[in-house]
Amino acid sequence: MKKIYSELSIAKSIVISVLIIVLFNVIKLGAPYALKKKQSINVKGSVAVDFTSDYIVWDSQFYNKDIDLTQAYMLMKTDKNKIIEFFNSKKINDSLVTFKSIQIIKTYKKKYKYGDDGDIVNTEDVFDGYALSQDIIVESNDVVLIEKISNEITDLIAFNVNITSNQPKYYYTKLSDLKINMIKQAAEDGLLRAQTAVNSSGGKLGSLLSADIGVFQILGKNSDDKFTWGGTLNLFSKDKTAYVTVKQKYSIK
Repeated sequence: MKKIYSELSIAKSIVISVLIIVLFNVIKLGAPYALKKKQSINVKGSVAVDFTSDYIVWDSQFYNKDIDLTQAYMLMKTDKNKIIEFFNSKKINDSLVTFKSIQIIKTYKKKYKYGDDGDIVNTEDVFDGYALSQDIIVESNDVVLIEKISNEITDLIAFNVNITSNQPKYYYTKLSDLKINMIKQAAEDGLLRAQTAVNSSGGKLGSLLSADIGVFQILGKNSDDKFTWGGTLNLFSKDKTAYVTVKQKYSIK
């Protein structure tokens, strides 16, 4: 019986020894990896830049309706001439104005037939005439002028021109250059953050391991626009604010 206990004791010792050796090797192999993970830092640099749009696109529509197509077309032609005269009086060059093709829609109205008790017993679609509409697009670098005209175009209503005006859209022709400069500034901001954190901890910043540029968010300045995952592009504010982030990973020496 003592022999059996002795053999069991030896076997247990062997198993424990093997487990200790395995555990030691796991720790030995894993330690450099854990240490390596600690020898890097992740930072996010960001920048926000205000700018003012330098290009404007504004569109409006005018329309007429008549039972006779030819007469409806003549009304459109007359109104177009009035609009051109209006633009000329405002010093808008003809090259800035585009008149799109005329859209023609046949319109109908409901004709109801009533029974003796006053209830509707039948309905019929009756031709009501031709509705014609035409879009006008004005594009210019003179943002202030076109912005002003867009607010005055409805004055033509006093001359029997049925016209509506849409909100202008504002663009920035140097947006590509702005984005490049913003990426540079955001990257420099991230580098400064990394250097500050590492140097303040007594370490020394190493080389850049990876970098990832976020999407651009272009919002109306002081507006309630929201950031989105795919990026935001505000077109209806003349003054805008652009945002971008750059995620960076640096090694630590």
